[in-house]
Amino acid sequence: MDRAALDELFDYTGWAWDRIARTIDGLPPEAFGRPVAGSGWPALSDCIEHFTAAYDGWLNGDWALNLGPSHYPGDGEGYPGTPELKVWPAMKEYRQAVRAQCREALDSDDGWLFTKGERDYGGGPEVWSPGDVIANLLLHERGHHGDLNTLFHQLGVKSYIIDYRYFLTRRDEFALDSEA
Repeated sequence: MDRAALDELFDYTGWAWDRIARTIDGLPPEAFGRPVAGSGWPALSDCIEHFTAAYDGWLNGDWALNLGPSHYPGDGEGYPGTPELKVWPAMKEYRQAVRAQCREALDSDDGWLFTKGERDYGGGPEVWSPGDVIANLLLHERGHHGDLNTLFHQLGVKSYIIDYRYFLTRRDEFALDSEA
């Protein structure tokens, strides 16, 4: 994936996140960490912790890109479900920190971002560049946006639209299913 595609994917996941955050902001505070049956995730907080901690681990883990210290507030016990991240303001702050670090990595020079090297993430040697790692993280987050939509439905929240076409054509709108 080239720089322009990475930047667009980063912008798209940020745009989608703004709609997700706006939806969570409208929920009662206790809904964020409360168990939700029928989604595959114990709670909204657990799903978001999973993909946010993935950014943190892949960017900062000594087994991955090793860019700096982890921002993770817990000790990893009970993950996902870290008590510190069951509260929406703490999760927003955590996500902001790791996304800012991801943006910094994307702003690195091409020599670092696109140089492939052999890495072993536990399944045997693979050839990846830091840009490949970041693309994987962005696509991983996007994959869990559907899980969040299911969780919102279980909480009685009307669906918001985060389709890529709306990112391209209706970027300034907050569209709901009935308005599409």
